[in-house]
Amino acid sequence: MTDAVHSFRIDGRSILSRADLYAAVERVEATPDWMGRNLDALFDVLVAIWPKPTVFEWTHAAVSATAMGPDFDILLGVLTDAQSEPRSRFTLQVFDGEADIQEQAQ
Repeated sequence: MTDAVHSFRIDGRSILSRADLYAAVERVEATPDWMGRNLDALFDVLVAIWPKPTVFEWTHAAVSATAMGPDFDILLGVLTDAQSEPRSRFTLQVFDGEADIQEQAQ
């Protein structure tokens, strides 16, 4: 039996700060109301709370990176750490634009 894959996509054109990313994560139905807006809470939600397996797609990430500066790398590090956690069954996919997703699907 194969588990259903839960997909979550954010558009980097609307993720211009840490607060924007936290707000996007909070909109996911599986995210608890009590999630804190900090890096540890983000990691915990991705690894222990969200349904498994989950694919997190960040499109237009270059726009986010430019707007966020060092915070982008910090957040990307947390997402990458979550992906590295074996029990998370969390996959991160980062794209510079929509075209990358279309190319991947072919």
